[in-house]
Amino acid sequence: MEGYLQALYDYVQEARIAACLETWEYRRATYDLEADWTAFRATLTADQDRRLDALLTRERSAGALEDEAVFRCGLSIGVGLGRL
Repeated sequence: MEGYLQALYDYVQEARIAACLETWEYRRATYDLEADWTAFRATLTADQDRRLDALLTRERSAGALEDEAVFRCGLSIGVGLGRL
């Protein structure tokens, strides 16, 4: 069962997420985000930039685990509702 869930999760990540994020709310939330990060990082020393990268990597890893947990919960709820 784990392999099936992982394959389904990978499919959603690769083929379905982008379409779901094509919303006005997402565009508004991310508008100029990259430019703001670039401007902020330009103010950091090399050591601060390296430390920030390490923290962001850890944060992304934790976020990915949370996303997968939410996906699994949603799928479980959907299957349960489908049985009603």
